[in-house]
Amino acid sequence: MALTKMLTILHPEVLNLIHNIPIGLLPLWFHEEDIPNLVVKASKEVIFAAKMNQGFSIYVVPVCIQAQNTLGLVSAFFDDEDEPLVIRTPMFDEPGIKTLMDILFLSRINIYFFDENNRELLGYKATIECTDHTRNLIENTELLPFDISSAKLSLRYMAEWFGSRNVKDDISAIDIKFDSTLFAENLFIQDLLPQNHYYHGSEPFSYSLLERKEPGPFQERDIVQLLHRIFLPEQIYLGPLRVTNREEIADIVIVTNSNILFIQAKDSPNTKRLARNAITRKKATAKKNLKKAVNQTKGALRYAKSRIPMRLISGNKEIAVSLEGREIRSMIIVKELFNDEYSDYSDIVLSMAKETQVPCIPLDYTELHMYTSNLSEEDNFFSACDRVFYHGVESGMFPRLRFGFVESN
Repeated sequence: MALTKMLTILHPEVLNLIHNIPIGLLPLWFHEEDIPNLVVKASKEVIFAAKMNQGFSIYVVPVCIQAQNTLGLVSAFFDDEDEPLVIRTPMFDEPGIKTLMDILFLSRINIYFFDENNRELLGYKATIECTDHTRNLIENTELLPFDISSAKLSLRYMAEWFGSRNVKDDISAIDIKFDSTLFAENLFIQDLLPQNHYYHGSEPFSYSLLERKEPGPFQERDIVQLLHRIFLPEQIYLGPLRVTNREEIADIVIVTNSNILFIQAKDSPNTKRLARNAITRKKATAKKNLKKAVNQTKGALRYAKSRIPMRLISGNKEIAVSLEGREIRSMIIVKELFNDEYSDYSDIVLSMAKETQVPCIPLDYTELHMYTSNLSEEDNFFSACDRVFYHGVESGMFPRLRFGFVESN
């Protein structure tokens, strides 16, 4: 199938809009086209779940804020029947939201999926099914003017509502069913842009796939692309090696004038078999990966402090990095972390930080995406990391910072 039906080929001017949305739904309706478009920007796991199910659901949630009734949207992508991946969207009296609501009343739509690095991965012609009950709820609810505190309350309320939804709520959800593809579902995306490959340890090109059987190298390169939003290419080292045995120090090391950050990353294959795993299995895998990353981080920090200056090999070049005058931190990034497991995650990471005397925080990939989307300067980025770490030290559990008003679980 020809790729001319890709949104970025038909309408390259929308790329800036997509870049500016960290995560969420973007309705696009072009005057010359009869069928509107909906962009879903989300993680590879969300996108893969949509592909597996050939559709997804949107729950219209009644929300009460300061005694005023309004609405929110929870877009659910069912990798797991009970605890699907979701995108929560507060609804306010704004043009973009009104366009989105108008689109949801139609019978046909084009859906395009983009990942956090703005790669267009899937596109479908789709059918929308909306019950009379849900249509009446939308038509008879007046949206409120935008307000930051109201948006935060709405996000919190939607999370609670969705966690206790019932069969009636499932029946009332808007169903979006894919009818046919707009372009091939198994794209091999190759990146030949030089500016994306100037960092230490990079090949002159890179490539990406949605379905990933060997996830590690893909995730590490994706993390580097996120870090490019804050750090210069010459400050980023991918997979630097020890001079003692040429084994990897850490997956990624950031070296700036004032800071050194050691990053250990853990991902899992993005395949149908693993996506269908029970939520208990996914939680166990996340904890196992976190523990493994903690041990690897300890090794990286021991090596860094074992010789002055620290020496590393990147691209067959030996480089000396002075620790003097630089604050050392570490970070562990895993595929997905779960809110109800954060006490255990915190115990594991805080124990390591106490042992090594180096601050460390755990993030999942989507959180790192939100950090780098909203914190464009080095000082702000590390300030946020320190805020999370020291809150964890004082309270015993790391907080999860929230950015923006469209939120993904």
